[in-house]
Amino acid sequence: MERIAIMGLGLMGGSLGLALKQRQLARSIHVYARREATRQAALERGIADAVFANPAEAVQGAELVIYCTPILTIPNLVAESRPGLKSGALLTDVGSTKAELAQHIDSVLGDTDAVFIGSHPVAGSEQTGVEAAQADLYEGARVVVTPTQESPAKAVQQVADFWRQVGALVSVISAVEHDRLMARTSHLPHLLASLLAVTIGRGDESAAVGPFCGTGFRDTSRVADGSPDVWHDIVSTNAPAITEELRQLRDQLDMLIRWTDAGEFDRIKKFLAAGRDCRRALLAASPVE
Repeated sequence: MERIAIMGLGLMGGSLGLALKQRQLARSIHVYARREATRQAALERGIADAVFANPAEAVQGAELVIYCTPILTIPNLVAESRPGLKSGALLTDVGSTKAELAQHIDSVLGDTDAVFIGSHPVAGSEQTGVEAAQADLYEGARVVVTPTQESPAKAVQQVADFWRQVGALVSVISAVEHDRLMARTSHLPHLLASLLAVTIGRGDESAAVGPFCGTGFRDTSRVADGSPDVWHDIVSTNAPAITEELRQLRDQLDMLIRWTDAGEFDRIKKFLAAGRDCRRALLAASPVE
């Protein structure tokens, strides 16, 4: 492409810029970021050819625009960038929920000829900010592309091809199905990690309990270190599906409580074996190590 615009420079946007540069997928990369320090970092790290504080200026001339900010900020950012959008521009994002976002953006774009096709790279970490950006973040990662029934087939193919060019594996499913699956595989684990950290760190015993938190705690609670702002938007835009997964978790937890209370340790042993087997099967089907 001649020009690609990246709107937002956290881990996801910064990593995308590095990947585009490394693979030479655009003649020029324009970047929007609110903070001057972030814009300067983008230039220093070679993420962008030009940086902007104004969204409409950032997207001018771009054939592809990728929105890489928290979910609830994206519709407003699309509205702010709309005056600068090139005719026929293709828009996508990296948000972790899709159905509600697509409805908002369709409303914002109105009668323009810009086309929005949702994307969600199942990548990243608990780290945030452009400082954490890495060129290989999307290498081998699963990216879910979520067109609507009205989405032009050519545009869907272009978005899918774009993610393949940065090294990703692409799945194309509906936004509703995406949100249901992510509630189960991503949103539930994050809330569970936070629940685990809050439960273990309850009260005023952090100084006393902390020295006894080994690798088990570190491994199972790692993602709880993620941005509360980002996860607020995820939970608030996918609450029904997440609530259902929390109910499923509660049922399993209640069962374990009954078994431990009754001393049914043979059942617990079988449960632990089932957990091990399920984990192995799930990871065997996952492209991410």
